[in-house]
Amino acid sequence: MALFGKAKKGGTLGVDIGANSIKLVELGSERGRAKLLTYGYGELPFGNQGGLLMDNPKAAGELLAEICKASGCQSTITMAALPTSNVFTTILSLPATKDPKQVKSLIDAEVEKMSPLPISEMITYSTFLDGEGKKAEKSQKAERAEKADKYVRVLVTGAAKTLVQKYIEIFRTAKLQLQALDTESFALIRSLIGKDRSAIMLIDMGAKRTNITVVEKGIPFVTRSVNIGGDTLTSRIQSSLHLPADKAEQMKRDFSDAAAEPSDLPGGLSPVLEPVIQPLVNEIKYSFELYASMELTQIKKVEKIILTGGSAHLPRVPEYLSETLNLNVYRGNPWARVVYPQDLSIVLEEIGPRMSVAIGLAMRDME
Repeated sequence: MALFGKAKKGGTLGVDIGANSIKLVELGSERGRAKLLTYGYGELPFGNQGGLLMDNPKAAGELLAEICKASGCQSTITMAALPTSNVFTTILSLPATKDPKQVKSLIDAEVEKMSPLPISEMITYSTFLDGEGKKAEKSQKAERAEKADKYVRVLVTGAAKTLVQKYIEIFRTAKLQLQALDTESFALIRSLIGKDRSAIMLIDMGAKRTNITVVEKGIPFVTRSVNIGGDTLTSRIQSSLHLPADKAEQMKRDFSDAAAEPSDLPGGLSPVLEPVIQPLVNEIKYSFELYASMELTQIKKVEKIILTGGSAHLPRVPEYLSETLNLNVYRGNPWARVVYPQDLSIVLEEIGPRMSVAIGLAMRDME
């Protein structure tokens, strides 16, 4: 944690609350570009028996306050993201109309059919992808143009009111002003994709879960969360080597930091990783199929994959995925659109994957 230079008033905090850690980035603006002011990171002790951070909003708020103090952040204006696994998201094709009440009724009716919760228990937000009250962008084909005149695409996201209330409590405890709740998908699009209009898959590998998002022209069309993460590898090391959980966790971290010896597996992946990564490959292939079959998408084929998240540093995972899937696979650099002191490059490169969501959140008002 460190404060870089003199903090400017008007900076924005991006706060990413994970299963057992909190990541914070404060950005200001310099000549139209985002400038790093400070960052912070804190986590629950390994083996914590208190459950997930979101299970105890007061404790999470106190941890966030400690991170703010230690990092020296100046702003209280904060952006946060709801976890992908707890967010309902869908893209609807609705008849074009200028009557807001009619549009809302149509959206509510469709969401009620698909959502796991009654709409009365949710907070929803709608984004018109083709422009509210405007004709959709016409394609070269006449039949698609005709359809676009009559329908608009609407991205609908929603979350349980009880979950949103937990976030409000966390930031109230930390004495921060929660300006907006975003989604992790849009935060990652800002920090890792920017204005790239191609079809890209984002894979965010966390401790408990991995989030898979397929983005086309800056819009998340497929968003999935699967129960595979860094803890999966820790459990495998623990069971195969008969180690205590804390020793297995340390071995995993040492394993991630060290240069692994290539094996005969695709990409030279270590054999200890293969049983963990192979199920992820199956989920990736299924996400490709979902995206290709969606009526509202246009490109249909993913062109590249960007890895991020705290477990993205596991050795030779990009090479394995690239060879197995026959695609270009990269570790994302969320600092690429941020101004920062060059002497911090090595440190920031190391922590970058785990800070991607927080960076994208702090960029939200700079779009």
